[in-house]
Amino acid sequence: MSGAGSGSGFPTTHATWIAGQLARGAEGRDEVHDHIMRRYADPLRAYVLGSSLRTLDDADALVNGFFVSRLAREDYVAKWQESALPLRRWLVNGLLLHARERMREQRRASGGCEGCACGTGCDSADAIALEPSAFERFERSWSRALLGDACALAQRELVAEDDGDAWEVFRRHFLDGIEYADIGLQLRITAAEARTRARRASYRFERALRQLLEDEGVARDDLDEEIAWLMEVSGR
Repeated sequence: MSGAGSGSGFPTTHATWIAGQLARGAEGRDEVHDHIMRRYADPLRAYVLGSSLRTLDDADALVNGFFVSRLAREDYVAKWQESALPLRRWLVNGLLLHARERMREQRRASGGCEGCACGTGCDSADAIALEPSAFERFERSWSRALLGDACALAQRELVAEDDGDAWEVFRRHFLDGIEYADIGLQLRITAAEARTRARRASYRFERALRQLLEDEGVARDDLDEEIAWLMEVSGR
């Protein structure tokens, strides 16, 4: 993500970063939009592929159309800031609205809306709603993207402090499942030192994760519950 805080390698809060980018005009908005598309393109495609929307249009076409239509609006991200919704829920809601619009357009083009008060929307379009199983697929994809970003931020900070070995120990133990004694032999340190280094990296990783979740609009009081859910859903 762009907008890292000075010296730390960690971003400022998302709302502050976004406000700063929007104040820069078109260039800043482009950076915000690039970040949203990078993190959310795959999760939104996962939603489409796991839902009834896959019969409406190709997943890539539907998601790309959503990004084009919404991110072309200068106030779209600012309205998210006012909504108090997590960013991911705001974007899924936007995708559903875009799908309703696409269905109405298709029915108008085919003449299938005659006599159904299409000016206010077809009944079938209005029936498009959040599908829990598809949203779970979305959250699995989103959680993996978020965890990847948290790993990258934590690693970047440790490397900047000339403590890259701490991340290497963390990665080998928690991601590869290697015991501390074996890692110690590989890195020529004691098992106790390996554990200490992993603890430092684990702290940085959790801090990055909490920061990113706050950036996504999750309230601080909900962070512990959100992290527990994120870890659960990412492993499914």
